[in-house]
Amino acid sequence: MFINIFMKFVDTHAHLDYFIRRNQLSEIIADAKSVGLVKVIVASASPENWSEYENVAKLYKDFILWQIGIHPSDIDENSDLALDALSTYFTSDCPPIAIGEIGLDYHFLPKDKSEAENIIVRQKQIFKRQLMLANDFNTKVCIHARDAVDDAIQIMREVDFNFNNAVFHCFAGTPTQLKYLNQLGGRASFTGIITYPSADEMRQCMLAQGLDKLMFETDCPYLAPIPMRKNVNQPAYVKHTVEYASKLFDVSLENLAQITTQNSLEFFC
Repeated sequence: MFINIFMKFVDTHAHLDYFIRRNQLSEIIADAKSVGLVKVIVASASPENWSEYENVAKLYKDFILWQIGIHPSDIDENSDLALDALSTYFTSDCPPIAIGEIGLDYHFLPKDKSEAENIIVRQKQIFKRQLMLANDFNTKVCIHARDAVDDAIQIMREVDFNFNNAVFHCFAGTPTQLKYLNQLGGRASFTGIITYPSADEMRQCMLAQGLDKLMFETDCPYLAPIPMRKNVNQPAYVKHTVEYASKLFDVSLENLAQITTQNSLEFFC
């Protein structure tokens, strides 16, 4: 494959635990750089990997940026204590650039209504607290909202969050919801899902948002884009998603790479 060395890409949302556990991180980063990536932004899901991601960002300080947060599915009885300590990371010599990924996930709620309601209440509590921390630090947030876009937006409004500082990663809502999010000042980022034949609504969302706020991510090691669908996803594969999107927008790959890289760096950096 011919690689245009002048094209630059950013993977705005990656999970590197899979590669760290297998001692593949240096290889994965080399692959990413070889296709033109200039930044990879890693998102933490649990306090268990906060220090690990901080250390990775220190090791690759010119390439990896990191986010700190508690994913809604990782909330437990110790989450409040963990958030008490979160502020210390912002005073380190390699502070996070955002709080994320945080939010709400209603996709796998139990069938028991009472149990499901308790989980939702707890998710909302922790989400709200993390938004308030982001307000305190005037930092960006990366939102996970699965089957919960409306509730996530409502909570953000309740705490008077600045939507210009918010990205809904791996957006999984409707064009109407995204239009409202954009009107509030927020944005969405898109994954390899847009390359899947069944993902017409996601493609509509991406096109509806337009180019001025557009960002791409892998959400690796999940959601590898076509034509790499059978592989473990990795940051280098974001190029395939950008290439696919360039055809939908009817712009050159070079132009879309430049636009989305600039959008990503301006938002996070």
